[in-house]
Amino acid sequence: MSEPNNGNPLFTLPVRSVDDASRLIGRIFDVARTDAVYSEPQTHGDTTVIVASELSVGMGVGFGGGEGGNPDEGSGGGGGGGGYALGRPVAVISVDVHGVQVQPVFDLTKVAIAALTAFGAMFVAYRRMSRAATEFDED
Repeated sequence: MSEPNNGNPLFTLPVRSVDDASRLIGRIFDVARTDAVYSEPQTHGDTTVIVASELSVGMGVGFGGGEGGNPDEGSGGGGGGGGYALGRPVAVISVDVHGVQVQPVFDLTKVAIAALTAFGAMFVAYRRMSRAATEFDED
C-alpha cells in the first residue's frame, strides 16, 4: 500500500489510489479460505480435533461531489470506505476410534443479544397494539 503497515491493524492503512483499494479489498476477502474456516487438525494420541469457524466479511464505499451555485464558490468531492472481517468458532469436530463427534460452541453473548432483540420487538408490537386498541375504543 502507500505506507508500510508497521504492525498496525489492516484497517488503519491509508488508501490513496484505486490500486491501494484493490489490494485492501483482496486482503479483506483473503479470510474466506478453507483454512480460515477449518483449523489445522490437532492430533493427540488417537484423537484428532478440528475447530470449525463462522466468517463474516463486509465492506462499504461511498463517493460524492458537488459544485457551488456561482463560480466563486468552487467545487469539491471526496470518498471513503471501510470494511471488517470477523471470525468466531462455532463447532469442535473430534475424530477418534469411536467415530466423529461434532460439538457446537455455545455463544452466550449471541443468545443474549437475540433474546433482547426478540423481547424488544415483542414490547414494541405490544405497545402499538395497545395504542391501536385505545384509539379504536375512543372512536
